[in-house]
Amino acid sequence: MKILVADDDPTIRLLAEKTLTRAGYSVVLCESGQEIAERVKSSAPDLALIDVMLGDADGVEITRIMRADPKTRSIPVVLISGKRTDEEDLVFGLEGGADDYLVKPLNPKFLAAKVAAVLRRFSMPAELSEVLKYYSLTVDVSERFVKVRGKDVKLTRKEFDLLSVFLRRRGKLLSPQYLLETVWGYEPETYNDPHTVQVHISRLKKKLGKTFAGRLENVIGSGYRLN
Repeated sequence: MKILVADDDPTIRLLAEKTLTRAGYSVVLCESGQEIAERVKSSAPDLALIDVMLGDADGVEITRIMRADPKTRSIPVVLISGKRTDEEDLVFGLEGGADDYLVKPLNPKFLAAKVAAVLRRFSMPAELSEVLKYYSLTVDVSERFVKVRGKDVKLTRKEFDLLSVFLRRRGKLLSPQYLLETVWGYEPETYNDPHTVQVHISRLKKKLGKTFAGRLENVIGSGYRLN
């Protein structure tokens, strides 16, 4: 799952990135309110950690804006602050739409535990967390196995993660850049080769058969969509 971390303090960003990467998350870093507005839509994070006092923006106000936008209102937000730590500040942040509040200095273990706890509250739909049937496919997300017409299909970890993303975002057009960030954890600035995605999707289609392959559309120049 992908976590967006927004803080203008490079020390906090580095600590959060190391902690969350070690915990198995993909991390997207921002240092300004303007960056959050761009990345929260392009990266579609599963959770956002936002500093209350960014250099150019107020974290509570950013949360309110996210809650007002249908595209971002369902993203869990955890506010973090080293100065606004009174009870009134915490209540103000929660009433502004935040789902939780963390006080600096951040404890790595507590940070990872807090993120995991909030994500559990906003976990994927029950049918996806257990068994999902999609035409001839049976996908058990928690146990990580796939069957096609009752027969086991062996997928690599990345192939399975790729399939899960398409199932969770059915009907959505997903760009290669989005898939590289979400499945592989690559930052667009450091790695942006769509061939990696193309190769894995080609293998996935072959393994899952014609029914799946026929419904996974390649929108040339834009990305892929599972209809």
